[in-house]
Amino acid sequence: MFARTTDPVQSDIAPGIVSVADARATIAACMLGDEPRQLRIGDISLHAHQRSAVARLQRTIVDHGGALLCDTVGLGKTYVALALAVRYEAVTIIAPASLAEMWLHALSVTHVHAEFVSIESLGRTGAPEKRRDLIIVDEAHNFRNICTRRYAALARLCTLTPVLLLTATPLHNSHDDVAALAALFIGSRAYSMPDSELVTLIVRRDITTCAGASDVPIVEHVTPVVIVTDTAILDTILALPPPVPPSDGSVATRLVVHGLVRQWASSNAALVGAVKRRIARSHGLLASLDAGRYPTGAELSAWVYNDDSVQLAFAELLVPATAPLAALSSALRGHVSALEKLIADARSADDDALAGFVRRVVQAHPDEKIVAFSCYAETAETVYRLVRRDGHAALLTARGAMIASGPVTRAEVLGQFAPESRRCQTDDHATINLLIATDLLSEGVNLQRASVVIHLDLPWTAARVEQRIGRLARMGSQHPRVLSYTVSPPPRAEAFLHELEILARKSDRSARIFGESAIATPPARSQGRAAIQPREQIRATIERWRRSNFESDDPARDSHVVAFARASRPATLGVWVVDGTPTLLAWDETAGTTSDPHVVQAAIELADRAEPATLQPESAVRLPSVLHSAESWYQQRCAWRALGAPDGNSAVPGVHDARRSLARVADAASANANFARRAHSAAIATRLRSAATTPLPLAVEWSLESLTGSPDEAAVDTILELVDSARRFSGQVHETGLRLVALIFVTPNSAL
Repeated sequence: MFARTTDPVQSDIAPGIVSVADARATIAACMLGDEPRQLRIGDISLHAHQRSAVARLQRTIVDHGGALLCDTVGLGKTYVALALAVRYEAVTIIAPASLAEMWLHALSVTHVHAEFVSIESLGRTGAPEKRRDLIIVDEAHNFRNICTRRYAALARLCTLTPVLLLTATPLHNSHDDVAALAALFIGSRAYSMPDSELVTLIVRRDITTCAGASDVPIVEHVTPVVIVTDTAILDTILALPPPVPPSDGSVATRLVVHGLVRQWASSNAALVGAVKRRIARSHGLLASLDAGRYPTGAELSAWVYNDDSVQLAFAELLVPATAPLAALSSALRGHVSALEKLIADARSADDDALAGFVRRVVQAHPDEKIVAFSCYAETAETVYRLVRRDGHAALLTARGAMIASGPVTRAEVLGQFAPESRRCQTDDHATINLLIATDLLSEGVNLQRASVVIHLDLPWTAARVEQRIGRLARMGSQHPRVLSYTVSPPPRAEAFLHELEILARKSDRSARIFGESAIATPPARSQGRAAIQPREQIRATIERWRRSNFESDDPARDSHVVAFARASRPATLGVWVVDGTPTLLAWDETAGTTSDPHVVQAAIELADRAEPATLQPESAVRLPSVLHSAESWYQQRCAWRALGAPDGNSAVPGVHDARRSLARVADAASANANFARRAHSAAIATRLRSAATTPLPLAVEWSLESLTGSPDEAAVDTILELVDSARRFSGQVHETGLRLVALIFVTPNSAL
């Protein structure tokens, strides 16, 4: 790699004094780069916020080998990704199989060529070995669990290939959800990065910060309703005797009861379906116990369940003989007996009240299209069965699509809810105004023609609520607002499940990093400011500073400009090139130089409101102090980077901190070398220590884990080859060091 090193302080170069407006424009030109004023791919013209995202993501991918595009739902992430894809030859798109049609359509209208691989097939068989220049992962939150086969397969693909991860809801449960995605290209360091550093890998905007998203409707949340039900069924569920697990399982009575209560809170039909499946599984286990066998969970799969019938296999042939199991058999019979009573009670109840609520919503919006979501197919099916005679209703689940006259294709149903450009022509009698669906439909589809959404039950996470609403509230909608109706669980069920509390807690975790969603309002508002908000607000301010006819000095030149202004408080804001990357830094006499986004944002707000001022003596005196403070900041930054800071978290399952292992191998290479090979070993140790300070993809760290245990000379050669191949863009010239481009000194009005 070639590098150009510059003097950190440039104290021998006199600054050019310019106006505040010119200094702002210089900062904007350096930070924003050459973002295209117009960008068209195929038949699609990108909005301003999409063009901005393309440029930002490209720079992040060049710097880090990957990036996350986490714009809120409905802002056109698909076309941003494809605008980036045109710069590469061999592109692979990885997404849920249900989104294949959507991606193929997007590829067609943008005239982009790419391979499509479903997430499901990636988990089963992996992706074929071939050259790839860019990987695009849609609904990337499906890869937040590093212990899955699909994650391991994707991590291997990202070893030598840059990756763009698309998801509007990167955080479902905890910070580790986001870290797992970032680790695909920067390794285990992602788990120990503070939020303020992690968000530098992310582009995240919402409708309030995107000027081109003015056609996204606002979301209005109607007060949630509670459907009155008979709680006697809940008492029966809570009184269930403990289940008997398979031989390789464990007793999880509360988990079983928790699942049944959730299903009952959704509908009686969902409860009946769940109990039928549990009875069928229990009968299979009971038949095996009666034959003197105690099967595992995998062996129980030999019993095939369909509707109300159970096809029993021969336990004597499938499961080895076991010691007498009379006590287990007796306990299981008691559990099955209680389940049979429960299902009888559930079948005697109905879901007319839930269907009645849906009818009232439909009647309140006679000229609007409505989408109702449920976590459970049984709930969706029973509500559809009860309202289909009202007309103009459709059902869509994993089993297929249905209208009153019989089965139809998924495309026929979705075509009636798609944007105007993709509408299907239908007769009036075949018009669908109410679509009842499972959460299969909550990702990746466009339902902009609908303006009302009903949550028949609450999902596990607030992210899923946002995904549901985002099918309607998105760019291309013709509606000024989208109404959201919610069915909350009954009070006694909520007291047991704590669903609203869990949703609020998960919403708060997400809001700390990404801010509160403008779509899915959490039950409890988060406190404080999100880590990503200052960055996006800084960006929005700088974009206002850009001047189309402004010609600034080439940022690569060794020159800098200074402007003087006055405002209510003092501040110093500068743009510096830090190891080749334009970076905003703020300075004050107490804290010195910092890149903290909250401090930088405060300085930018003052610089944005500041009025021009003449050069003051105290301002001239501050310049050397600012330069030397910046140099100290840079030296400290280099020291931390050399130590691989911040420290990795080796306690995270499946995460290996390769930096320490590489450092140990480097020490061993130096210590064990004889005199004749000392120079050669020193060179190898230097390369290893350099690699230890460079973020590496997680799959490379996994490989290094097996090589750094007790490395011989061959293993060291393999390590160096692996590390060198994993370093991206090695032919690109990077500038090292710290270089000032522009400074704005803001003096308090009282000092003038």
